[in-house]
Amino acid sequence: MLTDASAPYHQRSIQKQTQQRTQGPAIGKTYFVRSRNATMMKTVAVARWCTAIVLLFFLATTSRPIQGRKLRQLGTHLPRGGALLDGVSTALEQIMSNSTTMQDSSIPTPRKKNRFILFRIFRRKKRQTPARLKLKKKKNQTATIFTLKMNEKLEEARRTFLDRMAAVSFTLINQERDAIVVNNDTFFQLDGDDDDITPQSDLSLPNRSIFVVTTAALPWRTGTAVNPLLRAAYLSRKMKEINIHTNATSSDRMVTLVIPWLELEEDRLELYGNNHNFSTSQEQEDYIRDWLRGANMNEEADLDNGLRILFYPARYHSGLKSIFAMGDICATIRNQTEGSCLSDAVCVLEEPEHLNWYRCPGEGWTKVFGFVVGIVHTNYVEYASGQFHGLWTAPAIQVMSSAMIRAYCHKVIKLSGVLQTYAPEKECCENVHGVREDFIEEGRRRALAASSLNRTNSASSALNEEVEGQVYFIGKILWAKGFELMLQLQEFYYECTGKYFAIDVYGSGPEEGEIKRAFHGRKNSGKVDSDGGESDSDSEDTLFQENLRKLKSIEVPKSLYEWRRKPIPANFCGPVDHSLLGKYKTFVNPSTSEVLCTTTFEALAMGKFVIIPVHESNKFFLQFPNCLGYRNKWEFAANLRWALTHEPEPLTPELAEEFTWEAATDRLIRSSAITRREAKERYNLGKAKLDERIAYFHRELGKHDTLRRVLGGGPVSYQVKYELERQGLDQDYSEKFLSSSFVRAIKSSFISTNHQSEAA
Repeated sequence: MLTDASAPYHQRSIQKQTQQRTQGPAIGKTYFVRSRNATMMKTVAVARWCTAIVLLFFLATTSRPIQGRKLRQLGTHLPRGGALLDGVSTALEQIMSNSTTMQDSSIPTPRKKNRFILFRIFRRKKRQTPARLKLKKKKNQTATIFTLKMNEKLEEARRTFLDRMAAVSFTLINQERDAIVVNNDTFFQLDGDDDDITPQSDLSLPNRSIFVVTTAALPWRTGTAVNPLLRAAYLSRKMKEINIHTNATSSDRMVTLVIPWLELEEDRLELYGNNHNFSTSQEQEDYIRDWLRGANMNEEADLDNGLRILFYPARYHSGLKSIFAMGDICATIRNQTEGSCLSDAVCVLEEPEHLNWYRCPGEGWTKVFGFVVGIVHTNYVEYASGQFHGLWTAPAIQVMSSAMIRAYCHKVIKLSGVLQTYAPEKECCENVHGVREDFIEEGRRRALAASSLNRTNSASSALNEEVEGQVYFIGKILWAKGFELMLQLQEFYYECTGKYFAIDVYGSGPEEGEIKRAFHGRKNSGKVDSDGGESDSDSEDTLFQENLRKLKSIEVPKSLYEWRRKPIPANFCGPVDHSLLGKYKTFVNPSTSEVLCTTTFEALAMGKFVIIPVHESNKFFLQFPNCLGYRNKWEFAANLRWALTHEPEPLTPELAEEFTWEAATDRLIRSSAITRREAKERYNLGKAKLDERIAYFHRELGKHDTLRRVLGGGPVSYQVKYELERQGLDQDYSEKFLSSSFVRAIKSSFISTNHQSEAA
């Protein structure tokens, strides 16, 4: 049934609802679809209108008048209407020319109108009355006058600043010395050969002041304490000979030894013991001079005319087992040598990387001294690799050591090729060590005895192999010194001959107990002594304490060698002076961790057989006839049997000369020299700027003690705080800054500027 159009509205709605119920959902669906389509059509229409309005606004706001030239170009590309476009462009050009002639030439080009049309519609225009125009003109004139005055003042200040900075730069340039090994005055001379030695690096020149700086001092018997002391003493003797030979006179002592003074009493007790607990640095200096007199160097030990000794404050780092300086060493040297010019002096840094790891920020060594030579003693990378944290500490130490040596040394001398590469253009490998005269005298005595008895190297009786007391080792009792390799060699020798070779071990160390047990076995290493026989008291407290003491005495095995059943005939005899061991014939040292083993050098000087592995650290020793090098266990067994059944070659005068400190001093002078050719090659490489940047970066990082604490500085972390307290300053700047070349240059430039202004 269809709805009646003439019926009232409410009746029609009721009829439509009834129709939808009777006819089903199809009619209702059609109704809703139609209504939805109508809504979509309305929406599309509105969107079209909106789009049209937006386009109109866009065209109205972005339209630009087309220049006549562009219109002509456009008309040339059109097939029709070109004449019409030419006319339009001509009219536009006339209109634009007329409008531009009406404008004042002093008025700048009007700014572009705002693109948004609403801003132009609702913007209010102010009426440009004559009063407003006059006020605006007055303001513009006032601003112009003020701007001109300010520009004049700024220009005058800029000229004054540039003049003063030029004066400061000129003063600094005059005061600054070239830190690299090249300058026009010294090296690029018109006459001379490229093989000539540069005067800056020539240690054989007369009246040359030399400072030997090291990280240890006697009575600590270590290589960095004994060798630098002897080097300084023999350099002092050498400088006197050079001055006498060249008829040069000098009132000052030419060589100075700079060593650490442990300020804290607990550090001196820990390192030197109760027997050498010095209360002042003068007492330690007297001990060192007495030691020199015992080494037959009375002239160098003289207080007035001999070697000069300076001390710098230091602390002992028990964790790193090393001594580090507190404060600036260069400032200490300058304060204690007032009146002497350091710009032409030579500085020999023993272990330069060690001296600069935690150094106080200050002027670099190459800025203070004219020539700096670094002698590298220790393979710190090898020691760090042997620790559990060596995976990350060894590369860090390698990079840091290379940076320190590159930044603060002109020349680097490595004692052997086992060390890392620090600065390829600066370094060389040379043994600049010697031995004391006591060892050479023992070698001469053995050679004289051999010649008097007419002994030869023919094979002797096999009974000589059974004699004990022929083989020995001397050094620190540490696993790092090759004791594990020695145990392996003992086992192989036992497999070959059916017996161990007897050896006497001299020295001491923190690992001595476990190394003894490795040689003797746990059962044969000795039992813990008891307090006496059986006690008459049967109390439970006594039994408990005894059992507790026995439990504490049990030590955990540190190696599998401790479970051996048959002990090795090794006698641990404690520390002793090596020069007193003249009765032995063969020295065995399987260690490869040293850079240059001093005890091996001393044994060769005493005319003994030395059995060492063929290694880069032993390359210097292999040239001597009594040095028996081995590459494997078979060669070791053969060399040992040869040494036990033969006599060493007598020490000749030529060989004896190689062991002396005089020869070592000559090697030092020769290795430190830089030729003009090498100086030119360095200059062409351009690495000097890199070295200066490293030194600057290291100095800036060192101005904060936090970084030293993070890097494990421990008791030597507070370098800046220590320096300020030593100078009695609480402010941020110190007297070192006030006396720096930069401040002096500023002061001198201001003084010169004032004088010039007064004169004008």
